[in-house]
Amino acid sequence: MLGKYQYTTIISLVLAVLSTGCANPARHQAAAQHVGPGYLAQQHHVVSMMRESWMLAKDRVDVMLMSPSGSGVFPLIVYLPGLGESAESGAAWRRPWAEAGYAVLSVQTDAAASIRPSKERGGESRDLAREQFSPQMIDYRQSVLQKALAEVKRRKGGSAVSGFSQLDLEHIAIVGFDLGAQTAMFVAGEGIGAVAPMPLPESVKCVIAISPYADFSGAGFEQRFKSVHLPVLSVTSMEDTDQYGVVTSAAIRRAPFEYMPPGQKYLLSLFAAPHALLSGKETSEELGDGRNASRQAASGDSGRSGRRGANRGSRSGESGGKAAATFSGRPSSGAWEQQLRYVQSVTLAYLDALVRSDPVAQKWLDQDASRWMGEGASLTIK
Repeated sequence: MLGKYQYTTIISLVLAVLSTGCANPARHQAAAQHVGPGYLAQQHHVVSMMRESWMLAKDRVDVMLMSPSGSGVFPLIVYLPGLGESAESGAAWRRPWAEAGYAVLSVQTDAAASIRPSKERGGESRDLAREQFSPQMIDYRQSVLQKALAEVKRRKGGSAVSGFSQLDLEHIAIVGFDLGAQTAMFVAGEGIGAVAPMPLPESVKCVIAISPYADFSGAGFEQRFKSVHLPVLSVTSMEDTDQYGVVTSAAIRRAPFEYMPPGQKYLLSLFAAPHALLSGKETSEELGDGRNASRQAASGDSGRSGRRGANRGSRSGESGGKAAATFSGRPSSGAWEQQLRYVQSVTLAYLDALVRSDPVAQKWLDQDASRWMGEGASLTIK
């Protein structure tokens, strides 16, 4: 039974989403801004991949390292996939980060990977999914994350271990999607029940929570998120509900940002991005369930010329770029690509700004990102 405070909270969140997403009805038909490549990295690396299964004490985890080839030392991004996903998921995010000079280690537990949505099992499938978000399971996952970081450090110390000797463990970012986002927020300082805060090395510079999780169980939002001390970028959309039925209102995913204390906190809100897109699927065809977005897409300029960090886009109506149409409330293939570019550019600029302390990236985030995205998305900073 929800109390008066909780009803007030969810109503305010819903109104916030409606006010940003529905003020301009045309946004539901098309994103009319011209979209160029957005923020670009200084260098473009060839990427190598390695996939393994690790035993961390009694815990088996699926890992995949995607890293730049050649010489150099590369900051580490630990990517935590969502519920029911393997370590190979999130390619639309992991690949651009690796090409930009980051080593990206995807880590997934067997327990999280094994849960699948099932129409036949109905409520049972939903209950199994909800159990994965319980305080007991977050305690388990943060323990696995600590062991994985220790294993990375051990492998870096062994010069014969391919791919790990070049990791810069003094500059680390934790990124999670869905279930992984819950773990990432716990790393950032979210209070979850009686679970002890995770001891965190100072080398962890920031967190990205893609499809952040929140619910009305346990402590209120203000209490839960008041201790979030690390810089955090939250990424969500007006269509960000999951296939398990765990989060049925996209508005609630804004709660972590709304209740975190100010100071290097960012919220990227997309207008036409379903939960599957935010999982990092590179094309809408990967859905493979008959719900694929329409192919009747239009696209803006996709050239990659121009200086790094430049503002290559403009607000709706200021250019001749075609709209990326939507179909039956879902993005077309062109709109899918467009929304991917928003996330890729903003997350890369955020990583460069917070992990590499790059002033060009910080300036792009603060001054150019919103104008470049136009009516297709919004970036709020506090």
